[in-house]
Amino acid sequence: MFQLFQRTIYPLLRDSNDFTIMKNYVLLLVCMLSAIAASAQYCSIQKGQKLYYEVLTGKKKTETYTSVVNVEKVNDSTFITLGDFMPKMNEKMKDTLFYQKVAYANNNTLIYLQDGESMKDNICGMMAEALNKKDMTSAKAKFDTNGKICLLLNEKRQKGEKIESGEMTIRIKPVTMTVSMKGQYEGTETISTPAGEFDCVKVTYSMKVKFFMFSDESQVTEWYAKGVGLVKHEESSRKLGQKMTKTLTKIEN
Repeated sequence: MFQLFQRTIYPLLRDSNDFTIMKNYVLLLVCMLSAIAASAQYCSIQKGQKLYYEVLTGKKKTETYTSVVNVEKVNDSTFITLGDFMPKMNEKMKDTLFYQKVAYANNNTLIYLQDGESMKDNICGMMAEALNKKDMTSAKAKFDTNGKICLLLNEKRQKGEKIESGEMTIRIKPVTMTVSMKGQYEGTETISTPAGEFDCVKVTYSMKVKFFMFSDESQVTEWYAKGVGLVKHEESSRKLGQKMTKTLTKIEN
């Protein structure tokens, strides 16, 4: 996703006004689009638990984690807040968590793969570390999001059944980016990772990004386990060609 930013979004914005603010916004946005992948009953609901992952992009290997930040029960529903670790991108910023929502009710797990409201809150929170109050006010006025992309998981989904499509729009005045998803359920599969062996629900979907005259599409395969969440994520970009694999390595209570 960083390569995607460098080839497409950066050239389009480099001559615009308030470029420093805009550049930081879009860079954060690209990071979030690549980092976000949720993990309730196809998600951990143990507050404070951390799930560690090895991320392999080409030949580059890094480690990241997702933490269960909050669990709230309302009547028969459970609402989970996850935090995906994001390292700082420059000295003015700091390491932080990008928050994501998951809901569980009636044996259904709803994973917010992309959520405009959460994304805006995350970006504004991170930008606050790098901008003064005046610049922050100006930046907020230029940025808006709308829509959501969700993944519904339960035991009744059959192989070949379509995932409900979704779309989210991100506007960084005067530019608009659209992210859309479509895919299908692939049944169940048992996979082995350094964290152990897991019986998983498997899904495949495409995530398409449109930005001015540019568009790119990523093909994603994911495996989710009960009580854990995301066990493995594989992604390849149609234009960039590079494959990214994210694998669960350990669970820490």
